[in-house]
Amino acid sequence: MATNENTENRTEQLPVQLEIGFPENRPDRIVAQHNDLIRAQYDMSLLEMRLFIAMLARINRGDKEFSTYRIPVSELYPEDKVGGKTYSQIKKAVIRLSGRTITVESKDERGIREIVSNPIMSTCRYKEKSGHVMAQFNNFVKPYLLELRGDFSVAQELTLIEFRSFYSFRVYWLLKLSAFHSDTIDVGLAEMKHMFHLTGKYTNFADFKRFVLDVSQQEIATTDMAFEYKPIKDGKSVVSIQFQLLRPVVVARIDTELPDGVQQKLTELGISLKSLHDIKDRYRQGKLAEEYIRFVLIYYEQAQTKGRIRSLAGAIYKALMTNQLVNELEAVKAAQPTYKAPQPKAATDEIGEDVIALDELRSGWEAMRKQGLSDYETFEASLTPYRTMPNYRFERRNGVDCLIYTRSGVL
Repeated sequence: MATNENTENRTEQLPVQLEIGFPENRPDRIVAQHNDLIRAQYDMSLLEMRLFIAMLARINRGDKEFSTYRIPVSELYPEDKVGGKTYSQIKKAVIRLSGRTITVESKDERGIREIVSNPIMSTCRYKEKSGHVMAQFNNFVKPYLLELRGDFSVAQELTLIEFRSFYSFRVYWLLKLSAFHSDTIDVGLAEMKHMFHLTGKYTNFADFKRFVLDVSQQEIATTDMAFEYKPIKDGKSVVSIQFQLLRPVVVARIDTELPDGVQQKLTELGISLKSLHDIKDRYRQGKLAEEYIRFVLIYYEQAQTKGRIRSLAGAIYKALMTNQLVNELEAVKAAQPTYKAPQPKAATDEIGEDVIALDELRSGWEAMRKQGLSDYETFEASLTPYRTMPNYRFERRNGVDCLIYTRSGVL
């Protein structure tokens, strides 16, 4: 039978006194973990889990070192009110989290297994009435959280922070890990217990079902990983759990390639394989222009930083499937100075020159670059094509650097 201690640690009730809840305009940040960390062995209380999520959300893509993160206490109580027991609760969470170890088992390219067990935190502290917790990850977890290049999964912070069970958090990530490849996911019961630090506990499957599977199913039901499940038996014993996602994500792969860097960006933002297929299909049919795709990505990433959307992946998907931001793109283009390179005219006997100041060219490039519509990282790089064209040359006239296009009757 499940113990009261286990139940209390995972679904503990937080106090309700002084109201400080979530600000409505809080941005929904993306969090990422290496899949080896998702499979790692560890457990946490509800408050520890929320602190862990808040720290994950503060890691920026490209970070090479961990910072000491300042976590407002209000972020740890998204649906509750902070009261007189806050200090004792956070004190307990800080002490426990500081002592938590994460055990990661992995294999190298030769199949050689390695097991590593280390504390997850380098430091974690809280001063009464300060209003925030200061925490930093142990360098041991750098390979699993920083500069991720492959074999990782992403999720939305506000989805994770709403779970009230640690097991919902773990099950959700397990499904995320495999959802890109299949809508039917089998996980061994012993393997799951090992990951959740439940080996030797819930020996009666009915207890595991009640306190782990059913609670997770209920809490995950409103997310993108909603599922049904059934136990798989070997004789009379349950040996594995088969999860069936209610929003299938498996589709046939298609050869259509999205513009350079777009597919990777969409995947990192949490776009599912099924949604990616829909986007590729529209692009293949000519219903999506590269200019529009890049504008949508920039538009909604900026909107997210201002707290105007809850689901970044959902907003981007809708915009790409409905062209709902076409008018916004046209308005931006109309309001910004743009430059079109001089084009050779039809063959005539006319000989002459078109002259444009490089400062004017630079202004056009900067406007396009700001909107993500230029492929060149620097203005100097954007001039490279002109250097290889025989009708173009660079000159300084009247103290002004210019690009000269020479017209002639020969194309």
